[in-house]
Amino acid sequence: MENICYSGTKLNVDYYIDEVLDDSKQEEIYDYFLNSETDSIEEAMSNLSDFSEDDVRLMRIKFLSEYAN
Repeated sequence: MENICYSGTKLNVDYYIDEVLDDSKQEEIYDYFLNSETDSIEEAMSNLSDFSEDDVRLMRIKFLSEYAN
């Protein structure tokens, strides 16, 4: 899915994200990517240690779909 986003295709994963993360957690991860200078998963995980890597990756896909494409 990440490669699809990087190629320029928009993905809508909101339906799944809404099932696995509540709104406040989504907002916290999303805000991180809005204010971060990089979309590095490694850096994100060091700053968002309360979240699983899968959750961070899903929110990064949402962020890339909305802002990078």
